[in-house]
Amino acid sequence: MVTLIPHRLSYGPAGSAAEDQARLALDDITAPEFRKGRYEVCHYHNGSLGGCVGPLAIDQTLWFGHELHTRLQEGRAHVVVEYAPEERRHLAVLVGAYLVLARGWRAEEVRGALPEDARLAFPCSWAAPAGPAPEHGAPRMTVQDCWEGVQMGLDMGWLRSEMVKDGVIASLAASKFWKTSCEYDGAWLVPGAIFVMADPMTTIKDPNPATCAAFCREGDADRVPEADSLDKLRMLSQDSPLSPQRPPSSPGEALVGEKAHGLPQVCPSAAAAERDCREFDDGLLSLASVHTVCKAYDHGAARARGCDLWPGARPYVDFLLEEGIRTVLRLNSPDEPGLAEIGGSYDAGLLAEFGIQHADVPVTDFKDSGRGGVPPRGAIRRFLSLTRHVGLQDGAAMVVHCKGGFGRSVFLACLRVIYWYDVPGRGLLGWARIARPGAITTPEQEAALRSLSGRGDLCRRYGIPRGGLDGTSAAQGCCTVA
Repeated sequence: MVTLIPHRLSYGPAGSAAEDQARLALDDITAPEFRKGRYEVCHYHNGSLGGCVGPLAIDQTLWFGHELHTRLQEGRAHVVVEYAPEERRHLAVLVGAYLVLARGWRAEEVRGALPEDARLAFPCSWAAPAGPAPEHGAPRMTVQDCWEGVQMGLDMGWLRSEMVKDGVIASLAASKFWKTSCEYDGAWLVPGAIFVMADPMTTIKDPNPATCAAFCREGDADRVPEADSLDKLRMLSQDSPLSPQRPPSSPGEALVGEKAHGLPQVCPSAAAAERDCREFDDGLLSLASVHTVCKAYDHGAARARGCDLWPGARPYVDFLLEEGIRTVLRLNSPDEPGLAEIGGSYDAGLLAEFGIQHADVPVTDFKDSGRGGVPPRGAIRRFLSLTRHVGLQDGAAMVVHCKGGFGRSVFLACLRVIYWYDVPGRGLLGWARIARPGAITTPEQEAALRSLSGRGDLCRRYGIPRGGLDGTSAAQGCCTVA
């Protein structure tokens, strides 16, 4: 048993608490949002998660912290947090998160107190149940990464100590997270600035009646995309320029055309796409780890528990407007497995009617190409170049989505966060897995994020000009969330 706060808080295996000490374990938390300490990915059956076991989500983290804080405030009892062997990683993350959020510890201090727990690793999201061969995808993300993610959330203002100290605030934050996950299959990577999610049509077509059921306010607005819009999106996905009247000035140069509603449309040329496919990042694993994540409605996988707690989801566009989201970036193509079966993606023209900017930035789900779902350098540069037009300083938020909202979208959104805030990828990986359970779907994506110490590494790795994507200093766009 390890003493964390003398005479007040200890941590150890089941059976550590003495008779005069108060025991706290996962099954002692009764708040519904805590879900008895189970690791879950909303809308997916637990059997589809493979070997992934955590970490627990942000709402569960807040509720555990609040319960522990309440017990420590209620008298002078010595509280012992106890774990069963299979729960140790979960409890280690939760206890460390509490110390960071409520007690002002730094992640390094927690590691000093719990060095063995800091090294415990979580298998990658959606990993095969038996786990990949050790040389191709041994667990990478550690408990330490999660502690650093919570510390990053606190330092950046994404989390506040009141979220564990105040029961009302804890309840509101936890309920909003779970409600958003249930109704829209998404989560805030940067609260108020960057929202990552699945293609909305996968949720609209979900048979669960409590999920979002319409694209926008009109009764027929959740229709399948019209043929011309769908054909244009297919052209983009096949690396055909959408605006042939504006050819690239040199071979391999990306075309940039202006859409009527303001946001540039990035269209990779065939030469650029072919070059990107030949690029491989040094030091990354060479084998793919998982197949594309698909919802299996006919097996009940999309029926997330807890959705019936709320009266009904707003249409998708209403959600965007009320949350201050004014830009949507779609990374998936319309005919990917899991979308083709339900009629494809949405008609982006519907967003323009409500003043919401939209751009398609097709990124193929290259999980079996040798990169393991890490987009090629050219795609990364195009994405970051495009998002420079969506300044975080203007107070408006953006959505980044792929088909499932776990791999391409979260990985590229994380690179956007690293570029703008100059934060380390290791802590951001831990934060992303807590904020969006199921996020970062391959060991290669994990390795790529953990290898980036900040903006400088990102620029060197992916060939981004040190002066900034638009000729100005990258630092000018840093730390500017309203």
